Formats: sequence, structure tokens, C-alpha cells
Amino acid sequence: MMRHEIIKNIISVHRGITGIRQTSSHVNIENLEKESVLTDNDFIVDDEHRCKEEQIEKSRNKSRLRSHDRNIVMEKNPYLEPMLWHHGTIKYLRRTYGRYGQSSGVNPSICWPTKEELENVMEYEMVKYPYTIPQMIAEAKQKRKENDEKVMARQQGIVEKLKKLEGWKQDLYNRISKKESEAKAAKERKERLVEEVRRHFGFKVDPKDDKFKEMLEKKEKQQKKAMKEERQKIKEAKMVEKLYSKKI
Repeated sequence: MMRHEIIKNIISVHRGITGIRQTSSHVNIENLEKESVLTDNDFIVDDEHRCKEEQIEKSRNKSRLRSHDRNIVMEKNPYLEPMLWHHGTIKYLRRTYGRYGQSSGVNPSICWPTKEELENVMEYEMVKYPYTIPQMIAEAKQKRKENDEKVMARQQGIVEKLKKLEGWKQDLYNRISKKESEAKAAKERKERLVEEVRRHFGFKVDPKDDKFKEMLEKKEKQQKKAMKEERQKIKEAKMVEKLYSKKI
């Protein structure tokens, strides 16, 4: 008898728990459906909340910079949405991702070159670098060899010129000495001519006088003629000596 009552109590308790679960589930579903229905007032509250948050964020900006300028200072993406025509280009997006990384909000897959870009790069490299690596190495070796030969030839030329330096210096000294001797001889001849002109007049004459100048010019012509005849005689003597040496 007691056993039968215990079993009845257990069954009644189980039914009570099951009823409570069904009732609570039903209540929760109804509450959720009621909460999920949004009214216009809810939207107004959200807008007011968002405006309030924007106002708070704006008041925090003590620098009074514009949003994109402030983002640049804060190392953030300046434009979260495209504002200009070039903001949507692949080049700009790639640069933005390279600068700000994942925080830029740019899909990193666009950083990989497209098929067309790869083909253009390959074509450019084929035009700019038409030779293979072994060919380029051989060409570089040939250029280096030619440069080394030029340097060696230049150094050899310098050595040869250094050997001739003393002879060149001696030739220069001889030419200078010859010029000085000729200048000195010309000066002495001029002095002798002036003295001869003075003796011709028999008295002291001013060198600026016209008669003195005329006589001096005449004496210079006679002297040049005599020197020319002397050089001609020396030249003829050398020719005769040369012919005589050939006969012998």
C-alpha cells in the first residue's frame, strides 16, 4: 500500500514539473515575440542615443581637427568611406592597407597583383632585360676586361711619358734659353743701331725725332738684309756639305 502511494506521488511530481516547463517556455516565447516588435519610439531612442554618443565623441576632440585629419594624427585610416574619386581605386586601397594594416578595413586580397598586372610586369622585364643571367654575366666580364685594359694602357702611357720627362724638361730649358739669347741679341743690335745713327748725325739726337726714326728704320732694313744673306749662305754651305758626304 505504501509502495503504491509513493509511486503515485512520484508521477504527480513529474507531471507538475513538465507542466511548469511547458508554461515557462510558452511565456518566454511570448515575451520574446513582444520584445522583438520594435516601435517608432524605439528607433527615435536609438537615434537620440547615437547623436548623444557622437556629441560626446566630438566634445572629446579638443584639437578641433576634422575627422580625417584627426585620424591621420591618430595613425588611423582617414576615410572609412570613399569621399573622393580616387579613394575607390586599387592603388589607393593598397596603399591604405600597407599604411594602416588590418585596421584600415581594406580586404588584403586586393594587394595581390591581378593577372593583367603580372603579364604587364613580365612583358616590361622582358623588354628591359632581354638577356639571360649567363649572358649578362658574360657581358659584365667583357666590360670589366675592357676597362682593365684601358687602365693598363693609360698607366703604361704614363710610365713612358715619365721616362721622357727629363728630355722634355731639357728641351724646354733650351727653348727658354734660346728665346732669352735671341731677345738679348735683338736688344744689343737695337742699341748698336741707335749708336750708329747717333754717330751718323755727329751730335746727340732725340730718339723721338722723325729724322732719327727714319735713319733707324733704314739701318734696321740693312741689318735684316745682311742677316738674311748670312742665313742663306749657311744654308747653302750645309747643302753642299750634305751632298759631298753622300758622294763619299
